[in-house]
Formats: sequence, structure tokens, C-alpha cells
Amino acid sequence: MTDNINVMRDYMKDLGVPEKQQYRKDLYFDVQLIRRGKDNPDMPAANYTFKCYYIDSLELFDRYIEEIKQCCDMFKLRAYISVNAKSKIELSKKTLVKYAEMVALEESKKPWRFCDSVNGSLSGKEKRWVIDIDKEDIVNMSSLIDIINNFCESKYDNPIVCHIPTKTGYHLITHPFNTYKFDVKCTERRIITPEIKKNHITLLYENL
Repeated sequence: MTDNINVMRDYMKDLGVPEKQQYRKDLYFDVQLIRRGKDNPDMPAANYTFKCYYIDSLELFDRYIEEIKQCCDMFKLRAYISVNAKSKIELSKKTLVKYAEMVALEESKKPWRFCDSVNGSLSGKEKRWVIDIDKEDIVNMSSLIDIINNFCESKYDNPIVCHIPTKTGYHLITHPFNTYKFDVKCTERRIITPEIKKNHITLLYENL
């Protein structure tokens, strides 16, 4: 089991998500329940988004979390959460554009899918990245942290925000930094440069 619920609740709070819903507060996070092929080898679809929750208050997060856990336990799902706070206004604008394009072309696409599709493309105003560290790379994690903190230019004093355990290792959530210098320093220390995902999700919960 991997349970990052409390860590990510504090993370959302630090980024400005209010305790109670405020309609003038533009921030939201999305939680995606995903069925992975490796967890369900007997199912026909390799990877499938089972459901998406849009969270714009900690009260709403607390209300949904038990349902999220039960769905994951029952259907062998993983719950992931966006690492970037997104804009409800931007989501609305871009979804309306999608609808208008569909109507203008008289296409019969599934309009109820547009919101989820647009949401996946949004990156948020304060960008944060995910460095994906697998189990075999954990031995190098302290060196990677040292490289980011001491050798990679960033406008932030502490580029690394938090460490998130995953089923196969860790996600380091970071502020943006100089990726070229990161790659150079990794090469110097004979470390394979891990994948940096610049608009991504991280593991919230799984019980597989």
C-alpha cells in the first residue's frame, strides 16, 4: 500500500487551496483514478482513466477521499493527483473553445469527454516538475538531490518541494531548474539522468 493522502493535502494547502469552497478562488487540483494494465493483466484495456475528481477545497478533498480509496481497493485502481494547481477559468475557456469547434464542424464527438481532455493539457501558473526515480535508482537519490540543490540554477532557494513514495520508487516534486546542468552533473557522477516530467501527476493512493 502507498498512502500519500495527508502529504498531498498539506501540499494543496501550501499552494493556496482553501479549507472551504470559495467560488472566486480559481485554483483546483484533479485526482484521476487509473486502471493500469500491469495491475490488471486480465482486463482488455492496458491503461484506462476510471474517474476524475476536481478538487477546489480541502473540505471537498476530505469528502471524496474515502470514496477514492474504496474505488481503488475494489477495482484495483491507482489514484493520482496533479502536482500543479490549475485554473478553473482557463479550464472553462478552453473547454468552450472545444465545444465551439465541434459544433462548427458538425462533428458528433463525445462532448462529455472535453472537460477531462482539456484538464489533462493544463499546466498551471506556478509550474512544478516530477522526477521519476525507480527502485533501481533509489541508491542514487541522495546524489540527485545534492545535484539539484547545489549545481542547477533555479530562482528558488530550495528547488525540491517534497518526496512522494510510489509503487516502484519515488517522485521528487521540484520547482523548475536548469536541466542542462542537471544532465551534465549526472553524467559526471556516472548516474543515468532520470526522467523529468514537466506537467505530470503523482501517486496519491494505491492498495495493490
